[in-house]
Amino acid sequence: MHRHARLSLLATTLVAGVFAFWGGWTRRWMSDDGLIVLRTVRNLLAGNGPVFNVGERVEANTSTLWQYLITAVAWVTDARLEDIATWLALTFTVVAAASATHATGRYWQLSAQQTVAVIPFGVIIYLALPPARDFATSGLEWGLALLWFAVWWALLVTWATPARRAIPSVGYFLAFWCGLSWLVRPELALYGGVTGIVLIATSFRKTPGILLAALPVPAAYQIFRMGYYGLITPHTAVAKSASDSEWSQGLSYLWNFAGFYWLYLPVAAALITGVVLVGGARGRRLAIVLLTTGCALAHVLYVLRVGGDFMHGRMLLLPLFALLLPVMAVPLTRVTAAITAAIVVWAGVIVVHSNPTDEHAYQYEDQELNIVDERDFWTTALGREPGDAPMYAEDFLAMPMMRGWDQELPEARENNAAQIAIGIDYDDGEQFRWYPRERFEGPSDLQDLPLTAYWINLGMTSMNAPLDVRILDTVGLSTPLAARMPRMEDGRIGHDKQLSQEWQVADSAVDLDDLPDWFDIETAKEARAALRSEEIAELLATSREPMSWERFKANFRYSLGKGRTLSLDDDPSVYLDPATVREIRDGRDPGKDLSPRIAWPVD
Repeated sequence: MHRHARLSLLATTLVAGVFAFWGGWTRRWMSDDGLIVLRTVRNLLAGNGPVFNVGERVEANTSTLWQYLITAVAWVTDARLEDIATWLALTFTVVAAASATHATGRYWQLSAQQTVAVIPFGVIIYLALPPARDFATSGLEWGLALLWFAVWWALLVTWATPARRAIPSVGYFLAFWCGLSWLVRPELALYGGVTGIVLIATSFRKTPGILLAALPVPAAYQIFRMGYYGLITPHTAVAKSASDSEWSQGLSYLWNFAGFYWLYLPVAAALITGVVLVGGARGRRLAIVLLTTGCALAHVLYVLRVGGDFMHGRMLLLPLFALLLPVMAVPLTRVTAAITAAIVVWAGVIVVHSNPTDEHAYQYEDQELNIVDERDFWTTALGREPGDAPMYAEDFLAMPMMRGWDQELPEARENNAAQIAIGIDYDDGEQFRWYPRERFEGPSDLQDLPLTAYWINLGMTSMNAPLDVRILDTVGLSTPLAARMPRMEDGRIGHDKQLSQEWQVADSAVDLDDLPDWFDIETAKEARAALRSEEIAELLATSREPMSWERFKANFRYSLGKGRTLSLDDDPSVYLDPATVREIRDGRDPGKDLSPRIAWPVD
C-alpha cells in the first residue's frame, strides 16, 4: 500500500475518532433510564444477583452485557457508577467510530485495482446528528452496541479479503462475535443470525466449528434467563409489548427524526454513492455489503413496526449506523470529494441548528408527552441551564416530583412503613411531596414485602434509595404486574401501560382501610385478593419464590408458555368468583389471606 494511501486511512480514522469524542464529550449526560441500569449494578456489587429489587428476579435492562461490563469496571475502581457508565459508553463510541471507519477504508483500498486514498464520509453523517452525540453517553448501552457493529463489520471485511491476505480463523471469531449480539441487544441477533447463516452457507464443512464458536455463550445465558427470570426475553420487551404492531406511530417516529434534520438527503447520497462504488464488487466483498444493508433496512422496519420510541431518534441510531458502515469512508475522487463537501456543509448546519427542542423551554406540565429529546427535556425539567445536563443521581432530586424524597424516605424506613407514595400538598401551593403509608396489623406473607415506592421515572427513585427499599414503576420495566396490563390506546410508546393505584397498594402491606379518599377501597381489596388467583400467583412466584432447582425448572417451562403470552385485565374482579367479590364488599379483609403464597422473606 502506498504511503499516501496509508496516511489517508490513518487521517480518516483519526477524524472519526476525534469527532466522536468531541461530540460525545460536549453533550455528555446521564439519563433517568441510564440510572435504571445502575440499580442492577448496585445489586450485583452487593451480592444480590442481577435483579432490580432484592427478592424479586426481574431483568429490568435490555442489554445483558452492558450491566456486567459496568459491574466489572466497578469491581476494580472506586469511581462513581455514573462516571463509569459515562466514560465506558463514550470510549466505546469513539472506538466504534474509528474502527468502523478504518475497516471501511481498508475495504475500499483492498478492493481497488490500485491503491487509493480514502476520506471520511458516512461517519460524518452519523456523528452530526444530536441524538447520536447524546447517546454516546446517557448511561445506556448505545456505545456498546456501536462497538459490536464496528467489530462485526471489521471481521466481515477481513473475512471477505482474498484468502492469501486474510486470517484463516476469522470465520470462527466472526461466529463468536455474532453469538454475542443477543446479549448486547436482542434485536442485534438479526445481524448475528443472518451472518451465521451466511458463514454456514459459504463454508458448510465448517458448520460444527461455527456453531461451537457462536452458540455456547448466548445459549448458556438464555438457559439461565429462562430458569432464573421465567422469560425468553428481557423483561423490558414484555413491558413494551415488543411483539405488537404500531406502524402509524412508527412512521411518525421516523419522520420526527429524519424530517427535522433533512436526513433523507445525506442518506440518499450515501446510498447512491455506495451503489456506484460497489458496482464492480463480486463474491464475498459484494455479499457483506448486501448483508449489512439488508439487515439494517430490516432493523428499520422492525423499529417502525413496534412504533419507535418515546426518545427522539434513539431507536433509529443503531440501524442508521449499520446502514452507513459500507460508506463510513470512501475512495477519494472528484465526485466523492464534492459530495463529501456538501455533507460537511449539511453537518455544520445540523450541529449549529441542533435538536428539535433546544430552541425553546419544554413545557412538560402543559402538553402531552409523545416523542421528546430526552437530554433537553431533563435539563429543562430539572431547572438547569441549557447545556448543563444532569450527570448524577442526586441531580434528579431537583425534579418537582422528587420534592421531599430524601427527607421522607429515611423516616419511612425507620418507621417500617409499607409504602411511600407521591401526592399533592395543598397546604403548600399544590406542591408534590412524598407521604408514608402505614402497614396493616396481623400476620400475612405481605408483611415480608419491604418499604415500597412506585413512580414512573424508575431511575431517579431507585438510585436515590437504599437497596432495601423496593422501587417499582407503573409502566412495567421492573414490575411484572404492570408489564402485563393492557396497552392504552394512543399511549406513549414504551410508556403505554399503567398499573392503577389500587393494584399498587394491593401488592404491599398497606392498610387498605386507611387510604385517602381518592382510592376505590373495594377495588383495592379485590386486587389484593386477585393476587392470589392461580394465574397471578403463578406469575408472582416466577420472580419471588426463592430460587431452587424445582423453581428453576418451573420458570423454564413458564417462559415457554405463559411467560410469552400472559396478559392481565386491569379489572381485578374478573379473577374472583362472585362470592368472594360479595365478601369483600361486605368488609372481608383479603390482606390476611395466606394461600397461595405471593411474598417471601427478603434476606
